[in-house]
Amino acid sequence: MQEENRDLIEDFCRDLLYGRRFSSNTVKAYKADLYRFSGWQHELSILDGFTLTELRGFLRHEASRGLDSKSLAREVSSLRTFGNWLLETERLFSGNPAKLIAMPKIPVSLPGFLSVSEVRMVIDSYDESTVLGRRNRAIVELLYGAGLRASETASATMCGLDLKTREIRIMGKGKRERIVPLPELTCRSLQSWINSRSELTADSADDPGTVFVSIHGRKLDPRDIRRIVAFGVKHAARAAGASPHTFRHSFATHLLDNGADLRAVQDMLGHASLSTTQVYTHLTMERLREAYRKAHPRGEE
Repeated sequence: MQEENRDLIEDFCRDLLYGRRFSSNTVKAYKADLYRFSGWQHELSILDGFTLTELRGFLRHEASRGLDSKSLAREVSSLRTFGNWLLETERLFSGNPAKLIAMPKIPVSLPGFLSVSEVRMVIDSYDESTVLGRRNRAIVELLYGAGLRASETASATMCGLDLKTREIRIMGKGKRERIVPLPELTCRSLQSWINSRSELTADSADDPGTVFVSIHGRKLDPRDIRRIVAFGVKHAARAAGASPHTFRHSFATHLLDNGADLRAVQDMLGHASLSTTQVYTHLTMERLREAYRKAHPRGEE
């Protein structure tokens, strides 16, 4: 029975990864959730056990293990997606019982961000007189100027960068492509780095074609991006604790603070759902309330 369950889960995950182009991380998480569900049922067929009673029993068990609401919500999402797939592939015929399970409420976690002056302080911490200093400054300029993820910055390609039109084409999560406009200062920093890029790729057998390369001419990975940011943050005390994602959060927050359209910000960030972007509106509203409390005569009463 366990072998039958394993084959079913593996078929589902292959379809998600290659047929529906889900991200590998999402597929990995869904697979782990379904294997836990299968294991919890012991020798029961996953098809026979895919009932509302069994699903609720499994989720109660998971909650008793101390899983937080975010992890439980992902498990519900895994089960719902699996149930839909079972229906589509005609392995279930009477509806998806996982759809009847309420999604756990996830507390809104407001992301950290830097002020404009703090961002500038980090960017200015890199020594532009050196090749690596120009590269590192351009990396942080791009993280903040385009709101990219560390992984997107590491994989950004030369052919996707157009400094004349001030745009960059990015392949984001779920293999969704988007084009993000670039501010003039970011373009200047990128141009300064690109003028020096060949100094690091001259001795490399194969140019990886990415915008940013290592001292040996290889493609950077997200860990390299995090180390580069950590260096700048260390030399800008007011930005202590900032990560590559902090610059992405700062990008979105500063745009919304200055009146940018929420859907435009969603497109630039590459969010599949507007609700993901809306967390930044909570952040700006909290700042407005705090300013009101401090400035209005009745604010502190």
